[in-house]
Amino acid sequence: MPDFTATFPWETQLQRLQQHAPALASLALFDAEGLTESGRALEQVLQAGQALAKCGVDVGLVADELRRYQKFAPPGRPSLQIVQLRRQQSTVQQAQRVARQAFIRHADALARVLALQVPAKLGTVVVVERWLQERLG
Repeated sequence: MPDFTATFPWETQLQRLQQHAPALASLALFDAEGLTESGRALEQVLQAGQALAKCGVDVGLVADELRRYQKFAPPGRPSLQIVQLRRQQSTVQQAQRVARQAFIRHADALARVLALQVPAKLGTVVVVERWLQERLG
C-alpha cells in the first residue's frame, strides 16, 4: 500500500524560518524586527510548496478510492458513490492546480527579491527549487 503522507522536503526549514533559528542567519532572512522581504518571500514559497504537497496526496487518495469502486462497478449507469467520488476528484484536482499556480507565483516573487538569474531555457520554478536545494537542502 502506498504511503500517503505529504512528503514536503523543506518542512524543518520552514519551521526554523518561522522560529528565527540561528542556523538560517547566514542567509540574512530576518533582522531585529522580524523577517526581511526575502525571508517573507521564502516563507511564502515554502508554505505554498507545503500546500502543493498536501494537494498531491489528496489527489492520490481520491484517485485510489475511485479506482477501487470503479473496479467492481457493474456496467451501465454509475452509482451515486462513484459520481460523488468523481466530483471529489475534480475538486481536489482543481485545488491542486490552484496550489501549483500559487507556488509558481511565490517562486517568481522569491526569484525577483533575491535577484536570481533565470536562464531562458529554465523556468523560474526550477531555478528556485535548485536554490532551495543548495541553500536549505
